[in-house]
Amino acid sequence: MKRLAFAAALALAATASHASAAPHEEIMRVDVRPGVVEPVLLSMASAGQKPKRVLLLFPGGDGVMEITRSPGGARFRLAGNFLIRARARFVDADDAAVSVDMPSDEYCCANDRFRLGERHAADVGKILDALEARFPGAQFYLVGPSRAAIDAAEIVPRLVPQRIAGVVLTSTLTLGGRAKPGLSHFDYSSLKVPVLFVHHKDDACRFTPYSEAERIAREYRFPLIAVTGSSGVHGPVCHAFSYHGYPGREKEVAAAIMR
Repeated sequence: MKRLAFAAALALAATASHASAAPHEEIMRVDVRPGVVEPVLLSMASAGQKPKRVLLLFPGGDGVMEITRSPGGARFRLAGNFLIRARARFVDADDAAVSVDMPSDEYCCANDRFRLGERHAADVGKILDALEARFPGAQFYLVGPSRAAIDAAEIVPRLVPQRIAGVVLTSTLTLGGRAKPGLSHFDYSSLKVPVLFVHHKDDACRFTPYSEAERIAREYRFPLIAVTGSSGVHGPVCHAFSYHGYPGREKEVAAAIMR
């Protein structure tokens, strides 16, 4: 395992481009299946940007954002999720971010079984088709925190490997139960692209212990960014403003991921 201490990761990130404070944002509605639409929120440095890299951000929780247009811009749920609230920090002159909603027929009941299924992988494939047409030549990375690590890890082996340049798994749901297995049975050796683990050392969520992330990173020789410290921690231990979601460390964690 190539382990990156948080301070060292920040030193490496210091040379990265500064993220946009207020990116240009658009909603793209992708027809993934007959009668089923999956919206995505594009965050870009400018309307005409041609990014070299595009990060697909899968929100944690149930993943249902319900992205819609409003007079003031895009409206959506899960705005407090780490990736969604920090999405502007994944945007610069060379990089764009795409926040991925669930398909419209899963707004009622998205769960681990859907995320682990072939239909979900095929839907994301349709989104990639649309993004490749919009951003020809760009490299695509999948980023998933907590339960959304299922999206980022499970989808990769089912897509053409050349379409995905890498995977970032943060606060990974390494443990699970019968109804919500998470990645407890996942074969990490099936990932044939570069993988980065990011995890807070004080994550107290019982499904995402740091010790398991460290074990997996060591076993599969994945680089691991071990995050320490925070500010404004509150709420349940598995939610977005506990150590699980890096409150007060959004800027630093995003910079380390970008590096």
